[in-house]
Amino acid sequence: MKELAIEDGTVKVFAGGNTVAYLDVEIVGKDNIIDKPSIIVKSRGNIDFEYYDGMFSHKNEMWSYSINSENNIKYLYYYLKNNIEYFRSRAISGKLPQIATGITDNYKIPLPPLHVQQHVVNILDKFDTLVNDIKEGLPKEIEQRQQQYEYWRECLLNFPR
Repeated sequence: MKELAIEDGTVKVFAGGNTVAYLDVEIVGKDNIIDKPSIIVKSRGNIDFEYYDGMFSHKNEMWSYSINSENNIKYLYYYLKNNIEYFRSRAISGKLPQIATGITDNYKIPLPPLHVQQHVVNILDKFDTLVNDIKEGLPKEIEQRQQQYEYWRECLLNFPR
């Protein structure tokens, strides 16, 4: 994959574990590209889920889910991610732990109304940005703590004399 990867590739190829490469459409082939928000199931080695909403493809030991219904795919992603230990505990062990498609295909996910799903996604997206985006989350958190500090400092130091 590293030999095929190009700097300005437009298709993200999930190649196993945490390995990815960006390739041109011509190299991947239009028939192999998925271009709608999806959940990629990393089923071998590092069993995990990843949400992706750009053009992508993946190797054979992975699979992906996308939906055309009245549900929020990102809600499904967060739900699966929250229950990752369930899937890891069902892995067949060997050189590398591995799960089969039936493990995820048959997994039941309770679905609240769409507006509730969207509310959950909005909250978790904001929290994810705060925790994982050092450019956006950390400066905003520092600014808010500074405002909080100034507020309490004013409250504590401005009292009747």
